[in-house]
Amino acid sequence: MRPFFLCAALLASLALLMPATSHASDIEAAAGLWRQEPSGDLSCSGDTLDLRRDLNYTKQDRFTARLKVHLPALLPNMYFMATFVKFKAENTLPHPFVFGIPFAADAPFTADTQLNHYDIAPYYSLVPRPARGIFNVDAGVNARVIDLKTSITQNGTFFIKSSTIVVPLIYIGARLRASSLVGIEGEARGMVFGSEHYLDLIGRIKILPVKPFFIAAGYRYDWMKIDRHDINVDARLAGPFVEAGIDL
Repeated sequence: MRPFFLCAALLASLALLMPATSHASDIEAAAGLWRQEPSGDLSCSGDTLDLRRDLNYTKQDRFTARLKVHLPALLPNMYFMATFVKFKAENTLPHPFVFGIPFAADAPFTADTQLNHYDIAPYYSLVPRPARGIFNVDAGVNARVIDLKTSITQNGTFFIKSSTIVVPLIYIGARLRASSLVGIEGEARGMVFGSEHYLDLIGRIKILPVKPFFIAAGYRYDWMKIDRHDINVDARLAGPFVEAGIDL
């Protein structure tokens, strides 16, 4: 959880530096639940294990949070997002396998994988201010911190691997205010690094029943292919989400 608190502290400091005379819509904060359906595979100095077939991972509802701070003058705006990903399940395989160390066939095991990630993006709006109330496009550079931890336990045999990974991504966002009560938003984050690649797509419909509060629903697709020495992760997470927040 350390990366989460470090990023949160940084954004809190930036918010405190904002002048009291800043313009409207300077802060947007939201929290929600994302139903994550996993697919892909995982390996650690051994066999490649399918997330669904071999590790028995299924859909999970996980917490997400985001904060956008619009800074004045020539300073870049800031976008922080925290995504919590954790799967835990039991299974039995008819054959032995290696995940860091050997594990036996026909014996139940517990697999636990965490892929929490935290995004912080300084960005600029590409549309002049008078038109931003209807349509806007944002672009910037996104730093992603991934808190990776995976383990398998079987009859007292235990192996765990953890790593903190930091990667730069490109961030692009677009917003369309369809009416005073409805907004449509899209976000994309991504980058390719040789054998690694990252892609995060978000579509959101926002409803403002009573300003400044809003509720939103959408769909998110997150693909992370990590290739780091003895650990390889090719994880795709997809599913709908809901959230509620405040837009000041």
